[in-house]
Amino acid sequence: MKPSLFLALITLALNNSSRCDEPVLAGNVAREGEVLQYKVKWSFFRLGTVILRTVRDTSCHAAEDIKVIMSVESNPDLSFIWIREFNECVIDTRALNSKLFHARHRNGEQYTEIWHVVDFPRHCTYYRVTDRNSGADLAADTLLGVDSFVEGPSLFFLARCLSHSFGTKNVPTLVGGKLSSTELTYGSERELMDIGAVGTPVRVRKFLGVAHWQGGTEAGLGGEFTGWISDDEAAVPIVSEVKVLIGSIRLELESWSRPGWVPPSGALITRN
Repeated sequence: MKPSLFLALITLALNNSSRCDEPVLAGNVAREGEVLQYKVKWSFFRLGTVILRTVRDTSCHAAEDIKVIMSVESNPDLSFIWIREFNECVIDTRALNSKLFHARHRNGEQYTEIWHVVDFPRHCTYYRVTDRNSGADLAADTLLGVDSFVEGPSLFFLARCLSHSFGTKNVPTLVGGKLSSTELTYGSERELMDIGAVGTPVRVRKFLGVAHWQGGTEAGLGGEFTGWISDDEAAVPIVSEVKVLIGSIRLELESWSRPGWVPPSGALITRN
C-alpha cells in the first residue's frame, strides 16, 4: 500500500508542450501559510492522511523561493501498514525547479533520510540516502549535468501551476537518484465534482498523468494516474486517483487553510 499512497500524492501532482492558455502564475499558487489536508482511501478503508504546507524559505535571501512541506501518515488503526514521512522541498518559483529536497521516511522498521542538493554553478546535484538506524550511507552520488528537475513536493506544485495549460508536458523528475520524467496532459474540459468537505459541487479541471519512473521509496511505481484541480487561480488539488490491482486509491481534500480561498462552483465554461 505504501507505493500507491505516495503516487496518489504525486497526482495532485516541459519540453514536449503544446500551446498554453493563460497558465496559472506561480505567485498565484504559492500562498504562504497555506495548509491542505487530504484523506487517502481504498474502497471504504481509510489508508492515511497527507498534509501539505507552504511556507516562506528563510534559509536564503531569494524572495522567489518557497518551501513546501509534505507529511504522510498511515491510518494507525491499520495493522498491516505503518508509515510516517516528512518531506520538504525548496522551490524556485521563477524556474519551477527544485533547489533542495530533504526527507525522513519511516516504513515499519526501516528509517531513512534523503537529501538532494542542487549546485547550479557546477551544474550537478548531490544525492545521499542514509540509514538512520545504523548511520550507514545507503547511496551517495554526484549527478553531473542534472540541475533542472522536480521531485515529489515540487512536482505537486508544478502540476498546479500548469493546470490552465493545454497539451502534454514531459517533466524531468528525480526519483531514487535517477533522472526520469513524468508526463502530464491537460485539456479544456471542466467538471463539477462532489467532495465531502464542500456542500456544493466544486468546479475542477482534469489532467492525466503517466509516471515513467520507478525506484527509491517509490519502488514499484509507474503507470497512469488522474487528478482534478480547482478551476481558479489558486489551482488547489481536489481529488486524485491511481489504479491498483483491485480498484483504485483516492486522495480527496478534506480541510484547508488558505486566506480568502473559496472552492469555485457555478456553471461550466469550456474554453475554445
